[in-house]
Amino acid sequence: MIKSVCGVLLLGLVASAAKLPSEIPKCGYEEHECIVERTNWVLRNRPEGIQSIHLLQFDPINVPSMSIVQGGNSPVNIDLQFRNVKFYGLNNATVTKVKGFGKNVEQEIELDLNSPKVALIGPYTINGRVLILPIQGKGDSNITLENMVGKIRLTAKKITKNGKDYLQTDNLKLTFTTTRAWIYLGNLFNGDPQLGPTTNDFLNENWKEIFGELQKVIEDAFSKIIQTLFNNVFAALPYHSVFKDGQ
Repeated sequence: MIKSVCGVLLLGLVASAAKLPSEIPKCGYEEHECIVERTNWVLRNRPEGIQSIHLLQFDPINVPSMSIVQGGNSPVNIDLQFRNVKFYGLNNATVTKVKGFGKNVEQEIELDLNSPKVALIGPYTINGRVLILPIQGKGDSNITLENMVGKIRLTAKKITKNGKDYLQTDNLKLTFTTTRAWIYLGNLFNGDPQLGPTTNDFLNENWKEIFGELQKVIEDAFSKIIQTLFNNVFAALPYHSVFKDGQ
């Protein structure tokens, strides 16, 4: 169903543990307001990533491959493939609430966030049917969501290496809502000058119905992107070393 972000992946636990950069002051365990503040500072000021802690560039995120595939009896029955696309919007996102980040590594963690606009831009291929309309194409795409309000939930698992505890997760889940989705698929029907624009108009006029049918698979695909970012950092930084009252 969902092919995750193949090719950009978890670097594994490093031999020598990384340290939180001095430009990011530490918070205490469960000092949630402090954690929100520090996280938003990183979102605003380090979209290029932070190499020392293996935080990859996150605006834009380079996504080698992603699939949105839905079959069965759904009114939206498509195979939509993306290759070498870019995901924009985290630099303008704001974390509004966090939960978790206590002394115990193995815990439930939640983050609430919003972004005025996120976009997935780059090459695509599509085959299938959207509502009553057959669809086929290969070209450039732009899928933009406005006023995205999301929640990230994950269950942390402890991995111990060289006497230090690290956090990892394999079940991060992003759920979100949006007030508007804009869809552009270039070169539909081999560039047909009538069918292409007409189909794009149809997709945008019926975005609520289309998004409603595809929301779960879109959330699953975006979740894999975010999980990769998180796990890379978690693998580099010993969990307790991130907190001012930690080890």
